[in-house]
Amino acid sequence: MVGRSKIGFHLGPGGNPTGIGNYMRALDRASIPFTLKSVDHYGPCFEAANLARQSGIRHNIIFRLSTAGQGQSYDFDVPPYKDPRFLNDPEGAASQHWARTKARLPQEFDKSVWIEPINEVDKNLCGWLGRFAVRIADLAHEDGCRVALFAWSSGEPERAGWEHPAMLAYLRLCAERPEQAAIALHEYGYEQADLFAEFPYRLGRFQLLFDVCDRHNIPRPTTFITEWGWTLNHVPTPELALPAIRRAAELYAPYPEIRGAALWYLGAGWSGLANKAQKLITPITQLTLTDIFPGPPTSGQAPVNPGSGTTQPTPGDHPEPEPDDGPPDLTFLADATIPPDTRLVSGQKFVKSWRVRNSGGSVWGQRYALLFKGGVAMTERTRLPLPPTEPGAEALLSLELTAPPGPGVFSGHWEAIDPAGRPFGAPLSLRILSVEAITSAQFVADITVPDDSEIAAGQLFTKTWRVRNNGTLPWDDHFTLNFVKGTPMAAQRWLNLTDLAPGAETEISLELRAPFTQGTYFCDWEFRDERGQQFGDTLFARIRVI
Repeated sequence: MVGRSKIGFHLGPGGNPTGIGNYMRALDRASIPFTLKSVDHYGPCFEAANLARQSGIRHNIIFRLSTAGQGQSYDFDVPPYKDPRFLNDPEGAASQHWARTKARLPQEFDKSVWIEPINEVDKNLCGWLGRFAVRIADLAHEDGCRVALFAWSSGEPERAGWEHPAMLAYLRLCAERPEQAAIALHEYGYEQADLFAEFPYRLGRFQLLFDVCDRHNIPRPTTFITEWGWTLNHVPTPELALPAIRRAAELYAPYPEIRGAALWYLGAGWSGLANKAQKLITPITQLTLTDIFPGPPTSGQAPVNPGSGTTQPTPGDHPEPEPDDGPPDLTFLADATIPPDTRLVSGQKFVKSWRVRNSGGSVWGQRYALLFKGGVAMTERTRLPLPPTEPGAEALLSLELTAPPGPGVFSGHWEAIDPAGRPFGAPLSLRILSVEAITSAQFVADITVPDDSEIAAGQLFTKTWRVRNNGTLPWDDHFTLNFVKGTPMAAQRWLNLTDLAPGAETEISLELRAPFTQGTYFCDWEFRDERGQQFGDTLFARIRVI
């Protein structure tokens, strides 16, 4: 059998999707399934679904709602696994998350479009997430919808995560309903010059999933690679990109379960990435129409290469090793701080910690060390002594680091070495998103006393605004709201703000008194940071005194 390229495109609001319609129509006319993923912008999915309905071709169309794109306080990106109400109730969390997601779907939503309800979740919570996935898939099925979970970051999760009983239960559900429940993965090279860096641990990571399914006699699930590419802010020129795309197309072609991969990114932001990615629309269209790759075998399944790295169990799912006098070894257990793709402000100091186990037969002493091996060090101290740790015991390895100048994606790779300088055990990595330091505030709504409300002369009233921290820096009580213009209707001239994380919303209230003379009055209030610098939208109250 022969196969075609399955590389498509990832869209979002704004950006530069010029030519995406030509891509969809050309492949549809040729009866070749195309792949299109869109976040917060349903228009392309609407057009794609109409094409699929008219032609009968099973195109791969995925839609996601993001937290930033929905402008609400609810987190659409990840399930509420840190909410105390749902720590032991992932099924309840699934019910809430599905209800929130369903309520935000556009009226014209076509239920043939796959929904990706979560994104880049915590790899250390596979048991919780497996139960969540089974429940949300059931709820979506009841509503006639299709879901693809979990949109893991590249290289995640580890084998032990997939093999958690709850995760295996979801994989079995996917096998039972291949057109209703699926797996979503992200595969990036994370190197601008090498799409296949550390293959198959980043790009090609789907093979670990398929190997787990094969070992547990579970049919391989329908799989979408919903983010795919080099880095979050870089795509090479077509001349450099196409050879790597052909190689990736050849990699995916033998696996019918891999429906498609969506090249990141044609939407706005990310250092203008859309203008680079847009240049690949026509070349990828032509490649898909003309190039043929070896497809699925005529009998059996295509073999997988899951890699030969050490298994990295999730906490609570690993047996204690038997200490012996063997060579040193190290097993990664969990990211204790700074999960992958944590957003940090440029220049921000942070502590990265990994929880590990001494899974070898040697005691770690002061001559054992953690050594920087590649990527961006984010520190001048590139060698850290390992803490004394007996075989079988756990340890916390921590580094004091500083986020590089942004914006950008930065990775660092570390490995343990023995007294002779020989590396051993699982490599340890971190990956952060460095963003510019921006202090900002956005007006959302008047909660009380809309503009031009009629207030009796001399009457006390409470004015409340809803605002959003739309910057990258958190607010604290050193930030203030200050009266700057108009009629001073409040007893105070400023108000200290409360803590508010980037992206979160809050309500700000002031006790005001209407003037004693009839007329129209206003007062303007502006935000100031700890240095007294103004930022964000100006808040105002305007009333009519009667």
